[in-house]
Order: sequence, then C-alpha cells, then structure tokens
Amino acid sequence: MKEDYMKNRVREELLGEHRSYAENTPEATEDMLDCSLGINPYGYPDVVEDVIRNFDVERLYQYPHSTEAREAVVEYWKDYAFIEPENVVLTDGSVTALTLLVNVLSRPEAEVVCFMPTFTDMVEYARTMGMKVHGVNTLEEDNYRENVDRLVDAITENTSLVYIDNPNNPTGQSLTLDEMRNVLEKCEKLGVYCLIDEAYADFLPREESAVTLGPDYTCMISVRTFSKGFGLAGARAGYIITNKKLVSYIAKVSNPYMMNEISRALTAAVLKYRTQPEEHGMDFAIIKGALRDACGDRIIMAETDDRVPICLLRHVDDSVDLQRLLLDRGIVTCSGAEFEPLGKNSVRLRVPTLRDAGTLVETFKRLRDE
Repeated sequence: MKEDYMKNRVREELLGEHRSYAENTPEATEDMLDCSLGINPYGYPDVVEDVIRNFDVERLYQYPHSTEAREAVVEYWKDYAFIEPENVVLTDGSVTALTLLVNVLSRPEAEVVCFMPTFTDMVEYARTMGMKVHGVNTLEEDNYRENVDRLVDAITENTSLVYIDNPNNPTGQSLTLDEMRNVLEKCEKLGVYCLIDEAYADFLPREESAVTLGPDYTCMISVRTFSKGFGLAGARAGYIITNKKLVSYIAKVSNPYMMNEISRALTAAVLKYRTQPEEHGMDFAIIKGALRDACGDRIIMAETDDRVPICLLRHVDDSVDLQRLLLDRGIVTCSGAEFEPLGKNSVRLRVPTLRDAGTLVETFKRLRDE
C-alpha cells in the first residue's frame, strides 16, 4: 500500500507505540468524580473573568507582540532571583517548552538522565528525537521516594541532559533546594544541562523553587506553566527561564509568536494577583491525609508532598487494574501503566476540592472494607 511506502519517509523513532495518559484517560461523565488530569480543582483566580470581559479584541488581528507577560514573569520573581526579560521564553504551556528544549539538546547519542516514574510526555518525546533515556527507578520498597544520590551517580560525561520534574509527576513528591543544588553542582561540573520541570511548583511557595537557584548555575533550566496552579490549562501558556545563550538557541527552533494575546493578558494578570495557588495547600493536605487513612493496607500512597494535589496510589495485588476498579465506582484517574515502569495496579490521582473530597474518601473506605 502507498501508506506503507510513505511511512518510510517518517523517522523510525515515531513508528512504535506511544504512551500518553492525556490521550488514554477515560472521560468523566456527569455522575463521576474526575480525579484524572492535572489541573487546579479550584479553577482560576477571579481576575481572569475581569481580563476576558475587558479584553481589547482589536489586539487579535495583529500578531502577538505585547511584552506584558514576560515583564510580569520578571516582576513575579524579582524578590527571589535576578531575572532579566532576555532570560525568559514564552511558550504554549510547559509541554511545548519541553519539546523545544529537547529539540535544541537532542544531539545523536545524547543521553537523558531522569527519575522514573516521571512525566511521560518528556520521556516519549526525548526518545522520538533519538535520545537515550537512562531512568533511575525509584524503588517500591522505598515507597518510590526519589534518591538524589543515586541520580547524581548516574550523571556522567556521556550525559547531555538531566530531567527532574519537581514536584514529581505522578507521585507529587518534591525535592528540597539542597537536594536540587546537589544535582546542579554535578551538572555544572560536567557541563550538563539540568532541566527542572516545575509544572506543579506553583502549589508551593516561590522560595522553594529551583528558579531561586538559577542565577548561580549556568546549567539550570526551569520550566513553568499556568495550567496547574493558576488554573489556565485551556489558555496554553508557560515559560522557560534559563541563560541567555540557550535562549538564543531556543529562538532558532521556536515560533516568535508563542502565546496568543489573550493568554499574555491573562498570565500577566494572574501573576500580579494577590491570591496565589499555594493557598490551597492546606486543603490538599487535609484531603490527602484523609485519603491515606481511608486506603487501608491494600492500597498504598507513595511518597508525596501533601501540599501538591496529585499522588500515586498502588494496589498491593499486581493483578488488580486499579484504574478500572475505581472507574467502576465512579472515580476517574490516570492509569499507572502510562508511567514507565509502573503497572496497571497503580494510578495517579488528582485530589478534588474539599466539597467533593467526601465522595472520594468514602469510596476508598468502601474499597478498604470489602
């Protein structure tokens, strides 16, 4: 067939199977509790509606040129790290940021070192670009706690990029600044870029961010998004902070019009808004604590930071399809099988609001008592 012939023109790395929990997660119906994709269950700040209501539609017939979003990023971090506008790259969400960075750094035989499990799309995209992925598996017997010493030992002269999502996706655990500094010191010594994906970091105080370490390390790349903490997943907005030389390389493979004008106005407004995503941390901690108690001894919550609204749950019976078990009870989650090297007996769960938490906790109590 002509189609079979034409696929010979496609890069070999794209011909195999592809993991993507965003594509493979069941949709929640009205009678289900959706605990699947990583959003802020409390939604966006009130200021978003004001921006939309007062947005000047005349801005839409021009290409996006406004600088307000980049300037707002610099202002947002000024009390925590010295950043100039030239250190910032606007992107259509953090996923686009990761694809741009892999594009720039994917030399032949390039090796990525990362914890596993980790954000699936990063692993998949690195492989499709011909990079070798050296996963440092977190161990079940350690409850999937990330061991920074093991990660540092895996970084060698052959490493091109170290990738850390912090907080981790799917477990929700976070590294301390000292732990991140330990990795950065090794990377700086060997001339290896260290990409710290902070997609979920807006749920934590800014002083805990890797961005605060950036000015001390040329190797540091921080990726942020507005999809999680700021509740703007549909706006498709994010940014990269790194050294100016790498920014110039990114520009060669990027679109100069990343982030449309509405997204630029929205992100500038939420960064200036008085309410910050970490204010929901107490709610998430309460819910995760109640969920942990409700799980009993057959479903285990992996190492996690209770302030972050995602966690990894594992059934002790490897034959159990935990996503299906929960789906049959009206709870939609992401299957652990989408996160290498996990299996179907685990799920990534994004906690709901306090209002809906009772439904979630009661479901797990019933599972525990069966």
